[in-house]
Amino acid sequence: MLRKIKLMHKLFGTADGKCKNCEHYKHWGKNQVCASALRKCEVYGITASEASDWKAGYEACGLFPNKENPYGRDIIELRIGAEKKTEEQIDGQMTLF
Repeated sequence: MLRKIKLMHKLFGTADGKCKNCEHYKHWGKNQVCASALRKCEVYGITASEASDWKAGYEACGLFPNKENPYGRDIIELRIGAEKKTEEQIDGQMTLF
């Protein structure tokens, strides 16, 4: 499995710059709800998980500084969908539908 920034570089290439200067990079400071600052890439996906946290110092992908995501949805959604395996019904197993 590719690390998140490597996946972004594979999909979109690289650009001269850092993620912190990109329109897709979002940063929220500490507040009453969250004890730590949140840093996310909206193209990769904004989730409540630390797994989607983003570093400002990453080398920017090819969507830098403000190119539109050609996939039209979060990369994390596409990634999870690709990793899901279809389950086959076992012989003799009952179905609910």
